Amino acid sequence: MPVLLILFCLVFSLKTTELKCSWISVGLWLFLVVAYAALLQVYWMPAYWRALLYLGGGLVGLTLLIRMLHKPLRQIGIDEQGVFLLDRGGYERLLFIRANGVQLIAKADQEQTFWGKIWPKYRVIYRDSVGMEVYQVLRSYAAQQILRRRSEEAKKHFDL
Repeated sequence: MPVLLILFCLVFSLKTTELKCSWISVGLWLFLVVAYAALLQVYWMPAYWRALLYLGGGLVGLTLLIRMLHKPLRQIGIDEQGVFLLDRGGYERLLFIRANGVQLIAKADQEQTFWGKIWPKYRVIYRDSVGMEVYQVLRSYAAQQILRRRSEEAKKHFDL
């Protein structure tokens, strides 16, 4: 067991890495906003409603931009217990659900509260949020974690 732990630490030796703003996610959100604004122009809307909509959208956009600039940076890393995310001084363990060449989808491992079961917290890590080498290490770890979890579930299913 100690040899396996040492091998694990050598293969996945990743120090905490800063997660940057992803241009993929910004582009997707911008596309949706433009599409909704275009659809609103197709249907009749009074001028003062349209002005209030644009004013409200501008204020929300400005607020989000200011929040994004002043928000503390998130960091992601791997240690001997798995992948973790440091976010606003909080520490979350991540369990990967999906992994591909563009994004990694992970569920935050939180205590089993009522709201945690109904509305689990997911984290999406886009490939441009971290460096390419870091993304490859995280994707490799995610693939191994997903396969291990599937094999444990299948073993549990067939043991019954």
